[in-house]
Amino acid sequence: MSKMMFRSEVELAKFLGSLDIIPEAYGAISETNLAYELHTTSSGIDVLAFKCPPDYTPRFLDGEFDLVSSEKLQVVDFISTKVNPSFSINKAAVELFEGLGDDLKELENKHINTPLIITGSGLGGYLAILSTLRLHHAIDVEESNNGSKKTKRPICITFGSPLLGDAALQRAIAQRPKWKSSFFNVVAKKDPVASVFSSSTPYKPLGSFLFCIESGGHTAFEDQDSILLVLDAMKLSNAGNLQVYDYTNVLSSMRKKVMYRGVSELGEFNLNPLRAGITLQLREVGVLDDISNDQIGEMEKKQTDMIRRKNATNAYDPTKKLNDMKISLTYMEWYMKTRKPEGGYYDSYKNAKSKDEIQKKQEMMKHHRTLNQYWNKFVHEKDISPQKEGAKLRKRWLYGGNTYRRIVEPLDIAEYYHKGNTNYIENRGEHYKLLEKWSNEDNSSQEKRNKAASLTEDSCFWAHVEEASIKLKDLENGGSSNTETELKQFEAHVMLEITNYRMSADIFLEGSSFMEWWKKYKAHKGPAYASEFVLYMNSGSYKSYK
Repeated sequence: MSKMMFRSEVELAKFLGSLDIIPEAYGAISETNLAYELHTTSSGIDVLAFKCPPDYTPRFLDGEFDLVSSEKLQVVDFISTKVNPSFSINKAAVELFEGLGDDLKELENKHINTPLIITGSGLGGYLAILSTLRLHHAIDVEESNNGSKKTKRPICITFGSPLLGDAALQRAIAQRPKWKSSFFNVVAKKDPVASVFSSSTPYKPLGSFLFCIESGGHTAFEDQDSILLVLDAMKLSNAGNLQVYDYTNVLSSMRKKVMYRGVSELGEFNLNPLRAGITLQLREVGVLDDISNDQIGEMEKKQTDMIRRKNATNAYDPTKKLNDMKISLTYMEWYMKTRKPEGGYYDSYKNAKSKDEIQKKQEMMKHHRTLNQYWNKFVHEKDISPQKEGAKLRKRWLYGGNTYRRIVEPLDIAEYYHKGNTNYIENRGEHYKLLEKWSNEDNSSQEKRNKAASLTEDSCFWAHVEEASIKLKDLENGGSSNTETELKQFEAHVMLEITNYRMSADIFLEGSSFMEWWKKYKAHKGPAYASEFVLYMNSGSYKSYK
């Protein structure tokens, strides 16, 4: 594991240091005379470069601009999420971005389906970051409505940009995996603007940082605490320096220098590969003497934890896991078909008694847990992203999610009532509610049926049956007239669902909880009682429901 992390950051530094696009992006900034301009590199890639008014930098270094809350700032409302509805951001970024107008937004939207590098130096990096975030949001909306086959995500490269905002901003971006991986920050040791905010402030870093020095030494860090430690060390060396930094020479030197990590260098420190790698990285950019052994140890621990988190995230990547989920659903469908002689899969799962039923239930419980774990995580990630402008799940996820809901939620209900619980609807899982809500918002799912649904549309149907059985028992024990009314409402609801073919024919299987409830309800009401539902059941019409 340690070797993986050591190689990852060294290889990242090598990769970033060798990219033509980094000096080309800085060249585009140098050629920009307006607040922003669109350039095209020699390889045909569009680069959107930003510059800020020259008077802003000295004002910024004088401490004129503090953090401001996003709560009333419409200009950055595309960043908020359900979990992080507000955050704090530097006031200079807000002022500069607000002054760019709608023409910039139109230019961004023209690149939803084409590659775009967005770049800026110093406070111009603030503009590049916000422009990138807004374009990501526009792409999210496009993908939610029309899929992601044509969309292209932007890449943001900043040079000496100071930290933009607080931990809430960092979290809001981290919640969108496609957003957080697109930010690369090039920071020279002698740049005073880049290190103005450090670990003693509320500011937090975004993305990967490529640190560099005049000799060409360079190294990359992704862990936020490691980044802050390096910025702290750089801030110490820049005390009193107010010069705007030119990255031309350091980028040229960086391209010429090849970072080498050999056995002899590692042996020099007599350390494990991860700690040796961190030590070499700090020495590479001239800050090793400013960082204590305890701090290096903390960096090692943080990076080890980051590896574990990455491995856990990869284990539940939606793209990688989708086929596994389809396989688990196939097993569930097979279980449904084979449980018909026992009154259907709901009752077989709830009341497994025979050796065969118990064995089959245990096999299904593994798939049950796997599916719940996957869809809980998936729906949570979708829900915390902004749902503005009517954005919907892509149809393939929506279809898969609601197939899962209609097959698996009845098993949750079976377990719930098997344990003696009541009022499932009040304790229903949030991910089921959201999947149902998104399904109802999807027009294509509202088509009128002319034959029975293969899966009961209302995934809470069996909870309604269980509650109706409880109410009937209460009524037989002297319950109130309200209970009688509620049972009439239930039978009317069932009849409506049958008329609209929203029920699966499996509810009528002999021995099912629904048919058992019907027999008791029929006996309780007596032969004189008549309703549309009772007439339908007494006539045997349900036997031809299909």
